[in-house]
Amino acid sequence: MRIIVFSDVHGNFESLREVASEISRMEPELVVSLGDVVGYGARPGECVDLVMKIADINISGNHDLAVAGLIPFDRFNASARCSIDWTASRLTEGQIEYLKSSEPLFHNGKSLFAHASPLSPLDWPYITTLAQSREIMQYFEEKFIFIGHTHIPAVISYDQRGRTRYLLDSPVEIREDCRYLINAGSVGQPRDGINAACLTLLDTGSGVIEQRRIKYDYRTSQEKIIHAGLPEKLANRLETGE
Repeated sequence: MRIIVFSDVHGNFESLREVASEISRMEPELVVSLGDVVGYGARPGECVDLVMKIADINISGNHDLAVAGLIPFDRFNASARCSIDWTASRLTEGQIEYLKSSEPLFHNGKSLFAHASPLSPLDWPYITTLAQSREIMQYFEEKFIFIGHTHIPAVISYDQRGRTRYLLDSPVEIREDCRYLINAGSVGQPRDGINAACLTLLDTGSGVIEQRRIKYDYRTSQEKIIHAGLPEKLANRLETGE
């Protein structure tokens, strides 16, 4: 089975459009968005519409639920609060209803999908350490667990002896004696120093996990953020990927 997973579009339509083109060429059997479709970027409505078109499942992200009025703004920093307020005023009722209707967790066979930690899917902790990863893998039984939220792509293996390690090469060859925690990175606002969108492919037929980077016109995204009157730092970080 070929499953494509992406996360954290954050209103960046220029980036999502390139990702959508790549997805159409890859011909997956299942496409999952891990949430945070909106927030930060200047084209939220178009992003929601395109995710509705290309994703079979969308997981609820914290920015999505804040824009939909389901969680308070005080969980966010000043720049995020500004973008959430701006975004909420620019979505249609149908787009907001789509964000409201997204589920916090999705199970599919040997795979589990969440925006942040599946241990507490509505608290959204940042999973940044091997110890946190090990805790998740010890609690759940799925072979593949997908998360986003940090905007930093990663594949972490967990073997039958309880050892966890980062796998730095892509593609990763799937081993029978390992399970995997996979951070899908970010489509619209990468934070690993690479200013290209991230897309993750799980191909159980070929036995690989592959994370692809896709270049896009980030300068146009920057211009639209600034023109919208959103905080300038949200535009600047698109160039540096930080």
